[in-house]
Amino acid sequence: MKVFMPKSDLDKRKRLYQKSFRKYGVSHRAARWLSKDAMLIRYENLFADLNLEGKSIFEAGCGFGDAIPFINARAVKFSYTGVDLVPEFISEAKKRFPEQNFQMGDFRDFIKPHDIIICSGALNYKTKDSVSDRKNIIKLLFDNTKCALAFNMAGYHPQPKNYKNYKVYYADSLKILNFCLKLTPKVIFRHHYRPKDFTIVMFK
Repeated sequence: MKVFMPKSDLDKRKRLYQKSFRKYGVSHRAARWLSKDAMLIRYENLFADLNLEGKSIFEAGCGFGDAIPFINARAVKFSYTGVDLVPEFISEAKKRFPEQNFQMGDFRDFIKPHDIIICSGALNYKTKDSVSDRKNIIKLLFDNTKCALAFNMAGYHPQPKNYKNYKVYYADSLKILNFCLKLTPKVIFRHHYRPKDFTIVMFK
């Protein structure tokens, strides 16, 4: 499989979040969400179609662990592992939710089969080949899920003609959906909750 983001790009991204953390502390702004409501509605749609009870859950790009309250609201028993590049994020996540398992690093180094895999906000940055990189990551995550993968992404259809001018890469949601349907016919596509964001849930 093609490597998704070389180490130099990952280091650059980590430094960007560390700079935001020094400025904003434990806040949605440190994680570069436009607003707290934007973060929360994405999690709501991420978990809306998932049965989490008794499941093992892996989160790629866990930030401060903000997914945990949503999981607690939907399951009494579960196991969770969250991975993030930013050491400050992981340190704070461990303080907030000491009963959960948080690891610092590239999630590719930690990923292994889990019942549920989630990824919120970690697929929005630009790379040299943004479309192929996203597809490779989606396949990697889906290959390691036993039940379902749920992820969100900035984008919509039709893709804006000047998308290359934005700091965030706005994906063509239809192209991403069609790719997911090649991996499994069991797909839920949610794009009603924000004008420039969508969620896809893929079931085995």
